[in-house]
Amino acid sequence: MHPLKLDTTDIPGLLILRLHVQHNDVGWFKEDWHREKMAALGLPDFRPVQHNLTHNDSRGITRGFHAEPWDRLITVVSGKAMGAWVDLRVGETFGKVVTCDLDPGTAVFVPRGVANAHQVLEDHTTFSYLLNHHWTPEARARFSTVNMFDPALGITWPIPREQADLGRADVHLPALADATPMQHRRILVAGTDTPLGRSLLAELPGADGVSGAAMTHASRAESPVDLSAYDTLINAQGETGNGTPRTSRDREAWTTTAAHARDLADIARRHRMRYVHVSTDCVFERDSPTHTEDDSLSLLDTRTQGLAVAEVVAATVPRHLVIRTGWVMGRQDHAIDELVSAARHGRAAEMDNAQHGRLTFASVLAAGILHLLNAGAASGTYNLTGDGPVVSWADIGRRVFELCGRNPDDVQNAAAPDQAPSSGSALVLDRIRATGFRPGNSWLQLGDRMPGVGAPRSPSSAPERQRPVAPNPQAVEAVAKQTVREPYRVLFVCTANICRSAYADVVARGTGITGIDFSSAGTHALVGQGIDPPMAAQVGNRGDTSAHRARQLTRQMVGDADLILAMGVEHRRYILDEWPTLGRKVFLLGHVAREMARLPESVTLDNLTSHLWRHRSADPSDEVADPYRRGPEVAATCAGTIDGHLNAILGGCTTLFDRMEHA
Repeated sequence: MHPLKLDTTDIPGLLILRLHVQHNDVGWFKEDWHREKMAALGLPDFRPVQHNLTHNDSRGITRGFHAEPWDRLITVVSGKAMGAWVDLRVGETFGKVVTCDLDPGTAVFVPRGVANAHQVLEDHTTFSYLLNHHWTPEARARFSTVNMFDPALGITWPIPREQADLGRADVHLPALADATPMQHRRILVAGTDTPLGRSLLAELPGADGVSGAAMTHASRAESPVDLSAYDTLINAQGETGNGTPRTSRDREAWTTTAAHARDLADIARRHRMRYVHVSTDCVFERDSPTHTEDDSLSLLDTRTQGLAVAEVVAATVPRHLVIRTGWVMGRQDHAIDELVSAARHGRAAEMDNAQHGRLTFASVLAAGILHLLNAGAASGTYNLTGDGPVVSWADIGRRVFELCGRNPDDVQNAAAPDQAPSSGSALVLDRIRATGFRPGNSWLQLGDRMPGVGAPRSPSSAPERQRPVAPNPQAVEAVAKQTVREPYRVLFVCTANICRSAYADVVARGTGITGIDFSSAGTHALVGQGIDPPMAAQVGNRGDTSAHRARQLTRQMVGDADLILAMGVEHRRYILDEWPTLGRKVFLLGHVAREMARLPESVTLDNLTSHLWRHRSADPSDEVADPYRRGPEVAATCAGTIDGHLNAILGGCTTLFDRMEHA
């Protein structure tokens, strides 16, 4: 056989292969697909997974233009046709056109985003298509198209439009000027059911997220995830730092970590995706104040065994990046908000003093990963944390209290029974710096990242600090009184914030009870609207309904509140899903009312939410039915239910204030 020949075209990535057809006594033979030979010529090793054949009975059948979200190798099994291609990818070559005659001796490699069209020139023409992704209805919805007879394309078809057999849908395809370009493949973050996954996804523009459980099924053709839309898969199955002592994990945790790593690496490998595996809070075999990428992970407990296995599996993917990081602080799911809340509300805090490392802001972690991807960094392991001094979680807690104006000595070292091996010290950042990325000093930036707190007044370069000068006794007493008088914040939550939570808010404010600051918000608020008239009528003269305006629930509101009273289980579930670390102060209105009626003497305002959490229960009567657009009678029933619960709750709060005054 004569060797293959490969020709480039004016469309980047669109390649024409000249095949040798060997004729014999009974017909002919050719190699339609030969991975080794074609790859040697420069054809991408696109690893097809689906083979389609299309037979056309009659001359004149004309179809196109369709740009698909996968690569294709098109050949003709029998017959003849004219092929045409238009680049519909975002970029400078958008709209570029290439045409070519097709017969059994010609094959065309069509990259993702380049639209294909053909006109059959002989009866009984059969096309062969090799695809590197399975066809899915979801992917079909993302095709880019253009009208093959648009004069702007400048294509002269052998058979004129009026004589061609056109597809019904193709007739109405848009002109090039109105065509939607096919966007570049995106990043898919696997693990959005974990704190790390949620935090990382929030910082990656244009990325999509999926839970780890969904990805374990993504190898099936009927996958819930259309993988053709992505060229990078990030395994973010991990935790964020919380400042509490780490304990050893059980065998099940090891198995889960290893299974997820195996499944995700297999998906990335089969779909030729860039694979990024994130290892958090690594523990190392060698005890040292610093660790490079060459240091081995410890195998002393099941958690670190799982991390080690996951890294080894990740390295089997041809295009892989293993990112070692630690103490990730995202917009959600981190300990800093809870420290700030404790400082603002006069509570003490306990933080782990055994583990040492550096904070890593999720935005910095995401920026570093994007930098490595965009720079085409070599496969391998990279340390990526914030820069700055090595500190303990207790040091961080004391720094937060300082920035909030509290005595840092109110942060105590947490006890650590059955503690796992300590996560080690500092990760050396020389390798990622060599790529041109600078993480920034997380210690100096801590104040800027705290909710509602300004930058440090006099930022220090290390956790060492002088003890503050003790104030005089009169000042201490004044601060104590001020702390006691700080309002206890209660937040009512429903859906639109115009019915149930609005009514409870207005009525509670109208009681004039001292020491409690009431507010309300909605999970899907009709922002700016007043209280719904049927519910406003139920308020009567017990409160000012004119001042209420619906607000959308935010993380800041949830973080600032001391107690959150949800009207239905869906509202509590919303907060638990969105901000899991803040969920221990969210309860149904009826549940809190029941518990307030039987508070033991040991309960105070400071430990009320802890008591409610320990005694949480599910009772259908704890919910308040939605009265929206259900008439005045339903509104009256709703108001009566809320009134009964409020009476118990406000009475209980009064009891707690009395206990605080006499403590």
